[in-house]
Amino acid sequence: MTEVSPKKQLMVARQYLDKLSIFIVNMANFYQGANPTFDQELVMLKKQLSGKPDYDAATQITGKLNAVLTKDTKFFKQRNLDSVSHLQNALKKLSNIKNVSADVKTEVSEFLISLSPDKHAVVAPLAQFEKALLLYNKALQFETDSDKAKTQTPEQIALHNSITQELKELITPFYVGNKSDKNLQEIYRKLNIGLDHKELLECCLIMIRFVIRDVIKEATATSRLISNLHKSLTTINDDINTNIADSEKRFEERVQYNSEIKEHITEIESVVSDSQQLDELKEQAKQHLDKMQASLKASAAAEQKEQAATINMMKKMQERVVALEAEASTYKQKLFTQRVAALSDQLTKLPNRMAYEEKAQFEVQRAQKTGSPLCIAIVDIDHFKKINDSYGHSVGDKTLQVIAKHIRQYLPKEDFVARWGGEEFVMLLPNSSIQQAFDKVELVREKVSALPFKFKGQRVTVTLSCGLSQITQKITLEEAFEKADTLLYKAKDAGRNKTLFEDIE
Repeated sequence: MTEVSPKKQLMVARQYLDKLSIFIVNMANFYQGANPTFDQELVMLKKQLSGKPDYDAATQITGKLNAVLTKDTKFFKQRNLDSVSHLQNALKKLSNIKNVSADVKTEVSEFLISLSPDKHAVVAPLAQFEKALLLYNKALQFETDSDKAKTQTPEQIALHNSITQELKELITPFYVGNKSDKNLQEIYRKLNIGLDHKELLECCLIMIRFVIRDVIKEATATSRLISNLHKSLTTINDDINTNIADSEKRFEERVQYNSEIKEHITEIESVVSDSQQLDELKEQAKQHLDKMQASLKASAAAEQKEQAATINMMKKMQERVVALEAEASTYKQKLFTQRVAALSDQLTKLPNRMAYEEKAQFEVQRAQKTGSPLCIAIVDIDHFKKINDSYGHSVGDKTLQVIAKHIRQYLPKEDFVARWGGEEFVMLLPNSSIQQAFDKVELVREKVSALPFKFKGQRVTVTLSCGLSQITQKITLEEAFEKADTLLYKAKDAGRNKTLFEDIE
């Protein structure tokens, strides 16, 4: 077996230290914003382990990190206790509602007696939430016939339709990822064909159940990741402490070896000055040189042993770092995928309303900072309900997909378009005056109206109505949106298939 030179061993150790430093930087970036103290200490740990390692400072930092992680674990446990407490309060309110049946109130009372928080749990138990939702569902089933028979006002109908549409958009990501779930299939079908008030409430409850389940899954995954990180940092801290102790011991031994060598040199000088015969001088010098050589060998062996121990410790640390990095990378990719899905409309693949709200806030701030113009447009497909009623919802969905694709195609890349809901789209047009924005929207409208739609063998022209407004220092985003919405309906009243705007300059 080829003996590795001390220089190469040190180079290997340096490589492992560099890999550890890179991981710490990635971990700091991954957790950026979640816990400022945690991020700051990770960056400091990287600095102390880079270049010439400062193990004393690194030990202090890992101690602080352990304290932060312990505090976060306590936070999750406290949040679990708070969640169960909120659940208890909600059930108490349910039992005090007059229209709730006696049987349901009895079940609520019995459940409250059995409902006790687990002080050691990091996440709230799913079974307790499901039981509470079941009781709420039973309470809703006792809605009186008179309530069912009440005539809904136009405002209530509009609210019902709005909630139905928004619930459809919210449930679509769950449906796409769980098409084998029969409950989701039934809800998705009902949302497309229409459902009554009671069915809508039931769908909302099921949606809440799915959301809670996902939240608990994510909390569990996060807790596991934090726990693994805590354990690994603790182990790294112990290894560093052990290495420091071994280094101190080896330093004392080297000091002792150096002291012995100095004594031998002093003795040689004394022998040289006192000796009268050459042979006697040679023999004494040889004895002292042998002792010096033995001390040097012992010192070299101790140093080599220390280097081997350091390299072995670095290898173990690197293995733990690789495992943690893989777990963090998987979790980060999962979060990224979830974020993309949460900000995308599953049908048209355009950004959704949530993505619009983020983008709008960013563009408004940028426009205010730079003084550049910013316009907003609301676009609605004309007579879209007739398409659904005459040719079916699948044709309506395909029509939405085609139009969404062409809107995105004919808008410049710097402009933003999102599906607002139903057959409505919203555009953000930065760095465009009202006239420039009008020209862009008109181009889109003309291109869409020229598309050769053909439904069931019949040629159909699909058109757009658009309202356009500008955001200024005096006109807020909300005011501009309302103005564009008003102009959209004026365009419809004026015959549809046109874009209206008012020049404020």
